[in-house]
Amino acid sequence: MQRQKNIQVCGIGNGVVDVQYQISDELLNELSVPKGEMRLVNAEYHIELQEKLKNIKPNRCGGGSTGNTIDAFAKFGGQAAMLSAVADDENGKFYYSELDKLNIKYKNNLISEEPTGVCFVLITPDGERTMLTSLAASKYFSKNNLSEELIANAQWLYIEGYMLSEDKSTEAIMEAIEIATQNGTKIAISASDVFIVDTFRPKLEKMLQSADLLFCNKNEALTLAQEKQDYKTALEKIRSTYPNLNVVMTKGGEGVTILYAGKYFESPAIEAEVVDTTGAGDMFAGAFLYGMLYFQEIEKAAKLASIAASKIVAKLGARYDGNFNEIINKIK
Repeated sequence: MQRQKNIQVCGIGNGVVDVQYQISDELLNELSVPKGEMRLVNAEYHIELQEKLKNIKPNRCGGGSTGNTIDAFAKFGGQAAMLSAVADDENGKFYYSELDKLNIKYKNNLISEEPTGVCFVLITPDGERTMLTSLAASKYFSKNNLSEELIANAQWLYIEGYMLSEDKSTEAIMEAIEIATQNGTKIAISASDVFIVDTFRPKLEKMLQSADLLFCNKNEALTLAQEKQDYKTALEKIRSTYPNLNVVMTKGGEGVTILYAGKYFESPAIEAEVVDTTGAGDMFAGAFLYGMLYFQEIEKAAKLASIAASKIVAKLGARYDGNFNEIINKIK
């Protein structure tokens, strides 16, 4: 007898809090960080930076790629769960409080090695964003952070490719995939970044052997297929390598191409005044998963996701707090 599943999507990803600081150009110069740069920093630098910014009141919100996807899915009204690694500190408590607000289930297993991961977003008066990310505690995600119950009770398991950068995280991901497969939980993977596809190709290819759905952008698809320019050839190569894999490929302003159950679907982009593309792919994935489960139609899921992505690029930040029902009603 098949298990009754009470979670629609369970996500696995880096547990990160986005902390936004409005700072002067002078302070940015003092920090010796080039304006507009996006880079990873270590935990030591993270602690130093926190100390230097302690007199500025930050604006915080939950972050991380999968975290953004699950946030969107839950705000649409979906039942969700999230597995990640955070520390027993102020940011860790904040991270879990954000999940609690949306009734997102999670496993409370705190990391003691390093502080909770933070993406420091330094905003200067000209609106330019300089982003320094310290993965910190999230790098320690391991099998201890998995919940067999949450994965087995989910219709879908959603995993970000960023998790492949650490060996222990990769081991945990492979175990999560095994649990999902044994319990009839479908598996969705986000390619995350061209760097991830290129650098951790063998790990990603192993994951894709068991996956049902891949979210990627055009460059990630080309890189995965080792194809130079033609994305249609890339998709055909992916289809022949992974016959059971469905692919949702975003192409920015050119819309989205979907390969689902052996058929191609095209969906146009929704025009928007682009302010900040941070989180657009994450929002797209969350909306697509919700649309697929809610409407049971690929074209409607794609349209919902495109409208949702157009909302996120028109504002600063990776999460949307507007009216999600309004987006759904545009599809009905």
